[in-house]
Amino acid sequence: MSKPTERGIKLPEQTTDIATVHTPPPGPFVHSITVGWGDCDPAQIAYTASVLGWGLKALEAWCDICLGVNWFELNLNHGIGTPFVSMNYEFTSPITPRAVLECTVYVRRIGRSSLHHLVEGRQSDRLCFTGTMTSVFVAAAELKPIPIPPNMRESIELYAAGQGRDLEDEA
Repeated sequence: MSKPTERGIKLPEQTTDIATVHTPPPGPFVHSITVGWGDCDPAQIAYTASVLGWGLKALEAWCDICLGVNWFELNLNHGIGTPFVSMNYEFTSPITPRAVLECTVYVRRIGRSSLHHLVEGRQSDRLCFTGTMTSVFVAAAELKPIPIPPNMRESIELYAAGQGRDLEDEA
């Protein structure tokens, strides 16, 4: 895979942290998704690929709430990417347009360069899916891992402390 700069994409040469620690609202972040008829297959349930996309949309919205910047700004303004190295989804109940899909984002574990999330999708308090995702903080121009910058790390730790669920121990 070529680096972004080899494809003509201009990224900052240096990575920069967010200016200050961002204090997220208390409790776990919940991102609401309106499921439409067009999101469904002939069996009248959501396309599987849509569910993966909704989990990612919830994580991107979480990033904005937790760090005060979205993925676009993180890459282009701070020179930091967070590509995924692992994703796993388990489906427990069908998703339909009958109710809003509530995607709750939890931090599972914070590594030196890695960040592990859990996203739970529910409709009418019924668990529909659980997604676990691991991303790695990288210098966007080089795609090389970097430690999570201090203000970002502290912001993530503040979120994790108030999310209502303990972090997982290293396995």
